[in-house]
Amino acid sequence: MMLHSGQSPKGFGWLDDLLAFIPRRRRQIRYPIVLCLGLYVLIVYLYFQDVMTLTAVTGFKLKNWAFNWEVNRCSYRKDPMLFVKDSNSVLVIWEMNCVLPDMDLTWIPVSDVSSGLTRNEPRSTVTTIDSIDRSHVVYTSTLAGIPNVNTNITYSLNPPRAMSHLFRTYTFAHLPNPPSFDNREIARFGAIADNQCEITQFYKVLKAMTEHHKVDYLIHAGDAVQEYGSLDNWQTDFASPLSHFMIGQTTPLIYAHGNHDYDPSGLYHYTGRRTWHAYTVAGVRFIVLDSNLESMQQDRWLEEELKSEESRKAWFRVIVVHISPYIQFWEKDAWVNKGENKWGAFVRTKYVPLFQQHNVDLVISGHQHNYMRGQDDHMVYTIIGGAGGNLDREQVEDYPVWREGKLKIRHHYVLMKITGDRRLIWEAYDAECGSRLDAFVLHSRTIE
Repeated sequence: MMLHSGQSPKGFGWLDDLLAFIPRRRRQIRYPIVLCLGLYVLIVYLYFQDVMTLTAVTGFKLKNWAFNWEVNRCSYRKDPMLFVKDSNSVLVIWEMNCVLPDMDLTWIPVSDVSSGLTRNEPRSTVTTIDSIDRSHVVYTSTLAGIPNVNTNITYSLNPPRAMSHLFRTYTFAHLPNPPSFDNREIARFGAIADNQCEITQFYKVLKAMTEHHKVDYLIHAGDAVQEYGSLDNWQTDFASPLSHFMIGQTTPLIYAHGNHDYDPSGLYHYTGRRTWHAYTVAGVRFIVLDSNLESMQQDRWLEEELKSEESRKAWFRVIVVHISPYIQFWEKDAWVNKGENKWGAFVRTKYVPLFQQHNVDLVISGHQHNYMRGQDDHMVYTIIGGAGGNLDREQVEDYPVWREGKLKIRHHYVLMKITGDRRLIWEAYDAECGSRLDAFVLHSRTIE
């Protein structure tokens, strides 16, 4: 089609509006200039986005270096992190470079008419101190006996009076019970896994998630660090990014240990000492398993848990376990020749039949570094190992559970929402461009 004089190219009508102040005859020669200028602005924007990421990551490294060389005065090395311990308890862990025997933690439920709380009195907890070395002193407190009502909890770290500059206070949501017959969202969970050894990408994942969504809890399906014994890994690759985005201090973690963050000593300084446990949040019974340990103790515990009243009456039963029962992508040589296909195999051979027998709704795993969703009858399997580690592209198995599902080899995060009308809404997002990679909805199968 021929263009008449003064007519803009097809699809550039918006430029006519933008350049309306320029005479029509001169407007055509301005189009390339404006487009080039726009491209330049985009490049500058992306450049500074990377600069901001690099600046933050460098800051994490420098802070860690300063603590290692003991050039800092007494202060917080790791800001507090919250871990769900059971339905009415939260573990608070923080780290300093000094021993303060008189430091304590107090907490208080925030009054709310709908919560039914009638009094607000600060409650003290016992704080234990564990000195790993002179610059790594871990403090641990348990907020036990939190009221079984939906409310906010404010907690405070109280140093000795002479060090009042170290006082900190934060608030987080406590949502054990869902309201009934209401289609509004009642809880939001972020979900990630396998950020180990890729701090820059992990920063981008957290940035994308926090810019677009506010979450009440964070599910982490393991491999937060590459080397469990590396104190530097825990500082720069996990604690610092979470603190930077105010996640660690205000968002309780539902945490499953992976093969890289398994501690043979059983101390688990930064995540709490239990490796399998269960609790109810917003009508969801989370059952966290340890795929590193094949033990009769865990076997018996899981069977009893799935039979329990808490599990049977929950709206949804959700398993969080690092190694998926059905790993599909991996490094082929390691899978075939180095025995890595045997890792966590008991989850498939022993536990999947129990999942099926007791109406488990959803299994959340990591280990494999990409995104997958599959289904077996009424049970949905997901792999969410895209929070930072190098992506897995080699297919090593062909399990039927994945054949009608979804595969995305992208870094990503997940948003899981629970609504009062008993729906679980799952959305996976690309961490780079923000587009939605996958979505599905589960309806509760629990009969009142």
